[in-house]
Amino acid sequence: MLDETAVVAANREIAESTSLLTLRAPRIVESGVSPGQFVNVAAGDASRLLRRPVSVMAVDRANGVLDLAIMRVGEGTRAICSMPCGSAVQLLGPLGRPFTLGGAKRVYCVGGGMGVAPVRFAAGAFIAEGCDVTAFYGFKSSAYIFGLKGLACRAHLTTDDGSMGRRGPITEALTDAIGQARPDLIIACGPEAMLRAVKDIAIRDRIPCQISLEARMACGIGACLVCACKAGASGNAYRRVCADGPVFDIGEVNIDE
Repeated sequence: MLDETAVVAANREIAESTSLLTLRAPRIVESGVSPGQFVNVAAGDASRLLRRPVSVMAVDRANGVLDLAIMRVGEGTRAICSMPCGSAVQLLGPLGRPFTLGGAKRVYCVGGGMGVAPVRFAAGAFIAEGCDVTAFYGFKSSAYIFGLKGLACRAHLTTDDGSMGRRGPITEALTDAIGQARPDLIIACGPEAMLRAVKDIAIRDRIPCQISLEARMACGIGACLVCACKAGASGNAYRRVCADGPVFDIGEVNIDE
């Protein structure tokens, strides 16, 4: 984990209320950034003390840059997304536990909304390792779609309103695909309702599954406990999303409530 002053190399709009920031952060990139990990980004001036956790969407190791897809949902993310090229921004990372293949040869990568970003990173990395990868991306509408350009695998696309791709939840497409070819592993990141549906599918069909949880992660290192989530079937224990995750096996955390 490093605290590095990165430089904004590019900043462009990629979907509704969503920016793609390309940051030059050679020390963090060189230290090794794996799919599913995140960085904590300083949100501008000193009035915003807490950094914002953002999943890494892509890494260019040769040039020491990484891509972050960020949706503008509050004052902090709006400040980050307004940074012009050449701006300096403080990053802490890489943070968290990544996705792992565990010997899987066929992987289904499921992303919902902004959860597409870490899943997109994982899909590319797993393809590079020789895996048979299929992507499943679900969005609210066509205006919010990103992450399809340059995707080097089969992809299923759904939107809630049917404005592009299949209408309905992405888990319907996932269920249909499992009926045709069973994967060795499912990975997923997105809204909790989607993750609960993915979990039910994985348990029903006895498929290993890893999920990446989205949470407020103020410190990013497990000290503040803001991101604690219930663990295990009983829900009497807790895990820290930032330090123990954000990637968990479906049996490690309780997302059913």
